[in-house]
Amino acid sequence: MIGRTVRTAAATLAASAAACAIVGEDYVRPDLQLASAWNASGEEGSAESAPEDLGRWWITLEDARLDELVEEALSGSLDLASAVQRVRQAAALQRRAVGERFPDVNGTGSYSRTRVSANTFPPFGQQTFDLYTIGLEFGWEIDLWGRVTRIIEAADADLAASIEDLRDVQALVVASVASAYVEVRTSQARLGVALQNVEIQRRSLELTETRFRAGAAPALDVAQARTNLSNTEADVPALRADLRAAELQLAVLLGRDPSSIIGELDGDGDIPTPPSTFGVGVPADVLRQRPDVRSAEQRLVSEVARVGIEEADLYPRFDLVGSIGYESTSSGKLFQADSGFFGFGPTLFWNLFDGGRERADIEAQKAAAEVALLDYRQSVLEAIEEVEREVYGLARERERVESLSVAVEAARDSAELSKQLYLEGRSDFQKIL
Repeated sequence: MIGRTVRTAAATLAASAAACAIVGEDYVRPDLQLASAWNASGEEGSAESAPEDLGRWWITLEDARLDELVEEALSGSLDLASAVQRVRQAAALQRRAVGERFPDVNGTGSYSRTRVSANTFPPFGQQTFDLYTIGLEFGWEIDLWGRVTRIIEAADADLAASIEDLRDVQALVVASVASAYVEVRTSQARLGVALQNVEIQRRSLELTETRFRAGAAPALDVAQARTNLSNTEADVPALRADLRAAELQLAVLLGRDPSSIIGELDGDGDIPTPPSTFGVGVPADVLRQRPDVRSAEQRLVSEVARVGIEEADLYPRFDLVGSIGYESTSSGKLFQADSGFFGFGPTLFWNLFDGGRERADIEAQKAAAEVALLDYRQSVLEAIEEVEREVYGLARERERVESLSVAVEAARDSAELSKQLYLEGRSDFQKIL
């Protein structure tokens, strides 16, 4: 009988809740009016179509050692581990929010020894008795205005945002590892060139000294050759320091003891070279591929949902509460049928006047939602600006590399010709320098 009565009351309240409207506004994605193409999309080497998955972009560099380091960083990075824990925290809070849909059930139990005053009305006389109680208490908020629904919406969005933040950290860690690795290989190459130059200039010094002893060159040539060699030798320690700094930075990104990587990358290793073409897609692709943009949108969704939470507090809140259990003045009779009790029913709470505090909270939350909207728009603009800048910059850098390659070949030819002319006595040493 009791169970049927409780189910009937719950069904009635649930039907009433279904008939009520959810307050607040549902999230609608802002119209950003993005351009259909990049301004830099016509640059040489770029392609309109973006790869389907940018999550493993580094494999296009075709460097097996870099692949290994990236995989190590994804499992060992401390920044990434912190981001994972933030996702766990958001997931737990989301589960807690979902729990708001279900009733709270609490077990209770008590014992008290009570003496009743003889000077009360009606005058029963002074009495002392024990009271034993054990049972269950429950409470269930009837979500008439969608307050709980909005709480869950906000928690869902917070969880989604934290997942995108994790992906953003992953992207940053991979980019940092790749950059540090390139810096290591670049420092190794620069150090190798400097050491080669030292050997070349040492041979030039020996040649100049030989010519000086033979009377075919002045002492000035020897001094200039020795100065040139010393200057190049002075560059070597700084280049070694740059290499060590790049190695130590890479170790930290991998989550290692910095000293553990020293010398590990010694040996043959070329500077990774990007592919000749790269996909940029269209501006809308940026929103789908960049986790920082997706995170900003999910935070906007969360703030919009919280407006509905605040607005729901303007309306009455209904709870279904009750208790059931046993109560007796004798512990031996506590669990007898005659000791049973129950009680249940709806309760109403309605804040009729609070000096305008609740409406102020609503306005504050609406402002927070506007800030989140502006942050989202800003993140989109910054993402587009970054792609435009990098695509254009990469194209210009390739032009620079082509010009430098021509300059290197011309300088090499000039050096060889100057050396030959000097040996023949038809040029001074300044040409070699």
